[in-house]
Amino acid sequence: RMKISFHFMASLSLSVSTMALSMPTSLIINNKGGGHVTIGYHLCRALTAKGHKVTIIQNSDIDNEKMPFTSYSDLDAEILKIPFDETFALPEGRDEFDFVFDNNSKAPTGPVESAILRDVKTKLYTYVGSAGIYERPESLSEGEPLDETMPIKVSKPTAQFEAALAASSIPHVLFRCQYIYGPLCPKKYLDYYLDRISKEETLPIPSPGTQIVSLTDVRDVASQLASVVDSPLFPKSGEVYNTGTTNDLKHTYVDVAKIIGGKLGKKPKIELVDEAPDFPFRAKEFFVNSKKSITDLDFDGGKMSLESYVGELVDEFQGRGK
Repeated sequence: RMKISFHFMASLSLSVSTMALSMPTSLIINNKGGGHVTIGYHLCRALTAKGHKVTIIQNSDIDNEKMPFTSYSDLDAEILKIPFDETFALPEGRDEFDFVFDNNSKAPTGPVESAILRDVKTKLYTYVGSAGIYERPESLSEGEPLDETMPIKVSKPTAQFEAALAASSIPHVLFRCQYIYGPLCPKKYLDYYLDRISKEETLPIPSPGTQIVSLTDVRDVASQLASVVDSPLFPKSGEVYNTGTTNDLKHTYVDVAKIIGGKLGKKPKIELVDEAPDFPFRAKEFFVNSKKSITDLDFDGGKMSLESYVGELVDEFQGRGK
């Protein structure tokens, strides 16, 4: 019995060692702030849940007392803090990963971007960009979303970075994000609604109010990004995907007011106007279609919805003394 037990334990130890050696590695290059830094937090959690060893390269010039950085100590990841300036270089032994997620880059000529394009080695490089580079065609009807075939504004820095990736030999895919909400998001798009409705003030909304908005829970965005690692379903290099879920294309500007007002127990005093300078979204309809990632990748379409999150949204808003 002892002999069998010894061999079993030796086999188990070897198996665990082999698993540790074969653990896939992912690098997240994180932004200094905004919605992208929250995506980085949830992306790390999504990747570690898939068994990845995650390294995060973070700008050393951050305020650790601000959200979401106050929660970064919760992550099971190696966090390297480096100045994102002319001295930037990938640390020795940190230039090769199975997967790289660039959650930071803008124009390709920046010191961080230049170093990444020159030095990084990876099976797949995922760039987290912005849907703001789309040029909405005049022929596009109201209620029709922007898809990945639409023209883009080539003068935008993120579009230029996409072009630099395309000209490189780095195997890559591109994601274009739109509006996000959810846990730890520092950019509070929905405060515009929460503040006015809770105070029973007039809520100006750009006319006609039926414009559809892509509002996606950040956890679904992270799950969508992490889906690229699921071999053998790697997308081919150069593919473009809009972020979003099956839940994010059913809300109009007026719908959002009614959902939040319902949770606050107040009827929104909506006023449709030609101009609303503080409104958090575009006056004209501008939203994306995200179905491509559902058909191409191992992505389940997302699980979150604004209706299911609105209670937490209101609690967080009131918790800030609003």
